[in-house]
Amino acid sequence: MKLHINLLTVLLLSLTLNAAYADPPNSRPDSHAPIGVMGDHGHKIGEMMFSYRFMAMDMRGLQSGTTSLETTDVLKDFMITPTQMEMRMHTIGVMFAPHDKITLMAMTGYQQRNMEMEGAHHHKGGHHEHPVGTHEMSSAGIGDVKLESLLTVWKTDHLNLIGNVGISLPTGSIAQTGVDGNVLPYPMQLGSGSFEGRPGITLFGYHRNWSYGSQLCGTFPLHINANEYRYGTTVTATVWSARRLSNWLSLSGRLLFSHSGHITGTHPDLSPNMSPSHRSDFRGGTRLDVAVSSNLIVPSGNPLAGQRLAVEFQMPIYQNLTGTQLKNRWRLIVGWQYAFRL
Repeated sequence: MKLHINLLTVLLLSLTLNAAYADPPNSRPDSHAPIGVMGDHGHKIGEMMFSYRFMAMDMRGLQSGTTSLETTDVLKDFMITPTQMEMRMHTIGVMFAPHDKITLMAMTGYQQRNMEMEGAHHHKGGHHEHPVGTHEMSSAGIGDVKLESLLTVWKTDHLNLIGNVGISLPTGSIAQTGVDGNVLPYPMQLGSGSFEGRPGITLFGYHRNWSYGSQLCGTFPLHINANEYRYGTTVTATVWSARRLSNWLSLSGRLLFSHSGHITGTHPDLSPNMSPSHRSDFRGGTRLDVAVSSNLIVPSGNPLAGQRLAVEFQMPIYQNLTGTQLKNRWRLIVGWQYAFRL
C-alpha cells in the first residue's frame, strides 16, 4: 500500500511543477488518457460522450507466489487444475456533464470466458504418472454495472485534478454452471455479487507536446453476497506519459500496479479439493504491468471530426499470486470514443 501511494505522491508533485510550462490541451489526441484508464477526464456542461471498448485477455501457465508450477505438481493435490483461460469483454460507456465540475458516467459490458482444465477423472491419490484428459468450461453474459461521478476538484488550462466517486451494482451472474450442472469456479463467474464502493483520484497535466497523468483507485465490496462469499479489496495505481506526434496522433506508455485481497468466505457448492480455481483463498495478489498505447483523433474539418480511436497492449513484468493461479500473459484493449454537445 505504501509503495504505490508514495509513487503517486511523487508524480503529483512533478506534474504540479511542470504545469507552469504547459500548453492548453484544446482537442489534442492525448487529452484523454490511454484507453485502459477509465474516469480520467470530465466534460463541460451539456457535453455527452459515448464509448466502446473491446478487451481480450490471455492467461496460461500456473504460478504460486512468484514460483512457476508444473501441471503434474498441482495435480498431486487437486483432482483437476486450470491450464489456460481466455476472456473477451465488450464494454459500453456513456458520460454526461450536468455541470462544468460534475460529469456522470455509467458502464456495463458483455463478457465471454473460457477455461481449459486438465485432470478429467477423479482419484484418491495424486502423483499422476500418465496423461490425463482435458475439458473446457465457458460462461457468457452481462457483467456488473458501474456508476461514477467525476468531480473536478481543481482545474487550470494546464492541469486537472478529478475526484472519482462510484459504485458497482451486482448485475453480473454469480450462478454460472457448466454443461454438467455443476457451479463453475470463481474466475468463471460474471460478477462479484456485491455492491462495491469505487473511490479514486486522477491528476492530468500537459507540458508542450507531452502530457502526464496518474490515477489511484480502489474497489471495496460492501457485503457478503448471496452465495456466502465476498471478493477482496482491490487497489490500483497507474502513471502514464504521452507524446503528441501530430494534431491527430499520440503515443504513450504507462505502468499499472494492482493489489487484490483473497475472497472471504466460500461458495457452499464449490469443493476446495477439486481445483485451485475452487479455492477462495487462492485469489488475488500483486501485479505490475507495463503498457504501450496510441490515441488517434479525427481533426476538425472532417465529417468524422471528434471521433477517437485508441489501442493499448499490456504485459506483466511482475506477478506475486496468492495461492496457485493462472498467470496473466497479455491484455489488449481497443476503443472508440465520441464526445458532442447536446
